[in-house]
Amino acid sequence: MQKPTSQLHRAASITTRPATDRGLRRPRGFATSRQIRPASPALRKTSRTGRKPELGKFALWRWFARNTTVRRFLPQTARYSPAALQRMLQAHGAVFVKPSAGSRGRGVIKVWQAEGRYWVHHTVQQPRSFRRWPDLVRWLARVQGGRLHIVQQAVDVVRLHGRPVDFRVLVQRDQPGGPWLYTGTVAKVAGAGSVVTNIALSRGRVCDPQWVLQQGLGWSRKRAQQCLQRMVRLAMTAARHFDGYQLYRELGFDMAVDRQGRVWLLEENTAPSHALMKKLRSQPELARRMELRWRHYQRALRRNSLKKG
Repeated sequence: MQKPTSQLHRAASITTRPATDRGLRRPRGFATSRQIRPASPALRKTSRTGRKPELGKFALWRWFARNTTVRRFLPQTARYSPAALQRMLQAHGAVFVKPSAGSRGRGVIKVWQAEGRYWVHHTVQQPRSFRRWPDLVRWLARVQGGRLHIVQQAVDVVRLHGRPVDFRVLVQRDQPGGPWLYTGTVAKVAGAGSVVTNIALSRGRVCDPQWVLQQGLGWSRKRAQQCLQRMVRLAMTAARHFDGYQLYRELGFDMAVDRQGRVWLLEENTAPSHALMKKLRSQPELARRMELRWRHYQRALRRNSLKKG
């Protein structure tokens, strides 16, 4: 495997213009700040600790859609309903149905049409199909169990040996309220027969992101590095925008690259896994940098606590 150059690792400290992809259209249905509903009573109760509630996938999508730069990289997303599912299938041919409060790939279902049937692929289970629309809707309702779900445009992501790949980009602070710092990126390759890239659930693997882009898309080293730098700039822009909701010590952004080379922002994680980043054995400096920044943050917290005392 080839390692990304030090230029990529310095990308977060370089002042750059916001990343853009020309020709990207703004999907209809983006929300304004007035359209974000207040949290439920159960979530509002947690705000007494001084922290705002964690946002679900749909609220997060609407929050990031406010930013004109980040908006260009978001797949079209809607609150799930049979009507929304039908519209999205007609528009994109394939979609993902996800629990709004889900994590770790659990409960994710890919839905698409082929050969006159409706097909579903639930996480790591075997795909199945339905001939009639009402049968599909009833099956989805049974799986959802009354929980809030979203329906999201399915991106035709890069694949490695036929398995879907996405990328986790980690940014951190080394002191409370400090600037965002880019820490590293890993590629998550789904396990056999899985539509989710969560490593534990799909039994997938972590790979060097530059190597994956070169192998999966046939790109040169330079083009792969440029794409990774675009992801870093997007992550930094998104992280700074999310500060408008609440400050965090670290954020993990799940991004995808489609077969035309376009970057997509799929999800945001407020408690990103350190174990995931440590799995990239070819870049031991990534794990060291991640843990060092975590320790610096902890020390700064203790210093602040002593000053207040």
